[in-house]
Amino acid sequence: MLISLVSKLVDPHPDDVFQAALLELAQDLITKEQQIELLISMLPGLDNSEEDQERNIRELEDELKVAETQRQEAIKQRKETLAKLDGVIRSIRRP
Repeated sequence: MLISLVSKLVDPHPDDVFQAALLELAQDLITKEQQIELLISMLPGLDNSEEDQERNIRELEDELKVAETQRQEAIKQRKETLAKLDGVIRSIRRP
């Protein structure tokens, strides 16, 4: 009963159109699979062991700490420079 209802609602394609659509779908699937494989091969760390990846993460964390220290120092210097500049501007007297 359900099959007869579905067949009445669905207008099936001719066999040659259906086969062409299947071929196109198969080609699309193969293309997508190849694209996925390419993306996977480009991921970092696939050629590295877990230990190498952990070492790289630790090195990056250390670099991040150094960069954060430098950033904080630059902020401090900026504030000091702005304070000096403000003092100079305020000390200038108009003739």
